[in-house]
Amino acid sequence: MMMKSMSLIFIFLFLFLGFHMAHTSEKGSVADLDLDSLRRKNRVLVLFSPSESDASFQLQKQGLASSAQGVLDRDLMVLEIVEQGQSKAVNHLLSEKSVQDIRKRLGVVGGSFQVLLIGKDGGVKLRSSEPVSMKDLFGLIDSMPMRQQEMGSKKK
Repeated sequence: MMMKSMSLIFIFLFLFLGFHMAHTSEKGSVADLDLDSLRRKNRVLVLFSPSESDASFQLQKQGLASSAQGVLDRDLMVLEIVEQGQSKAVNHLLSEKSVQDIRKRLGVVGGSFQVLLIGKDGGVKLRSSEPVSMKDLFGLIDSMPMRQQEMGSKKK
């Protein structure tokens, strides 16, 4: 029940923050995503994986799922870019054009697992070829000046 509620919160949050979708009737819901549209709204965690069954990919997803409130608190949007499988942003499939654009922009070639954290300013803050612990990920985000400001304004 809690996971279902968290899924609904994720969907609402990202739609509310202006995540613009282009729908095609032939393929179902397919999103064209421009990373620039998320600047100043979201931090973006991009998971690149050769397949949906990749052990590192699954481990990272489990960590994120078990820390869903922390993900929400930090305005973190998770993109899953999968070579042999479905690439997703929230619960929407990403178009092949979007996947290619994201790979090119971030300089990621296929064939291996990678995690990239993009800050609200659009800069790459973390690049790892191994799953990142939630403690390390949240620690890095919480040390960022913009996050410090957010935490300060929430305390007031």
